[in-house]
Amino acid sequence: MGKNEGRATYSLDEFNLVLAGRFDSLSKQLKKIARFILDNPIDTALDTAAEIATRLEVQPSSLIRFAQALDFEGFSEIQKIFRANLVQQLPGYSANYSDRIRELKEGAAEGKSDAPPILDVFLEANSDALTNLKTEVTAKQLETAINTIKSANNIYLLGQRRSYPVASFLYYMMRNLDLRAFLLDGVGGNLAEQVRLIGEGDVLLVATFPNYADEVIGVAQQARDKGAKIIAMTDKLVSPIVKLSDTYFLTDKVTVSGFRTITGTMCLAQALAIGLGMDGNQLTRD
Repeated sequence: MGKNEGRATYSLDEFNLVLAGRFDSLSKQLKKIARFILDNPIDTALDTAAEIATRLEVQPSSLIRFAQALDFEGFSEIQKIFRANLVQQLPGYSANYSDRIRELKEGAAEGKSDAPPILDVFLEANSDALTNLKTEVTAKQLETAINTIKSANNIYLLGQRRSYPVASFLYYMMRNLDLRAFLLDGVGGNLAEQVRLIGEGDVLLVATFPNYADEVIGVAQQARDKGAKIIAMTDKLVSPIVKLSDTYFLTDKVTVSGFRTITGTMCLAQALAIGLGMDGNQLTRD
């Protein structure tokens, strides 16, 4: 009998909850495996265990230990969950997607003239990110976030590096809605001084993705300690910002050769901003 026969039939969401609950107790190497499979769900579903182990520079037995740490018999059971999700949630996916990414890498290295155009690969990746967003974000989550923002005394927006455009866009939109929004941009090294303004009754909207900037997590912790609400946009349940958040959204899990799209996050930011100004009115497409 398996360690937990029910786990083999878990949905991806149920698996993610199990992983999030066990993540802190995993060894450094097993955490590395966990981050890989969450960042690369397509490859996890389609690659062999040996191929994944090679990419991670670990022994195949490490994948088995990872699975057993989550009460699965073997890594193949975890892969079945990812394959099932691929079919049920994202029917547009196929092995061809993963193959095209590999062809892109190989074609660039070998100078093949028939390598897929890089624009096509990123168009497909961004399309997949938007499809993911549709399945991950619920109307209730959006409503909760919008109501939290509306009831806040002040709204602080934070995003560093590639997440900065998200915070900047939200700041622009909210200021145009005459909301008390403040962009924590840290210009001149003044981030710590800007954070001192955050207090009880305020809300911090933060976007952060791997490698999760330490200063961003630090600001979120300070804001929470001061009694502010935290709304986060990040990529997975094991993100360090999730534990600090009152409301969180999981977006933009898709990467291409290490480049992460922010298409889903920007779409979410747009929905939040426009939702703040709708006052319950229905939005129609022109």
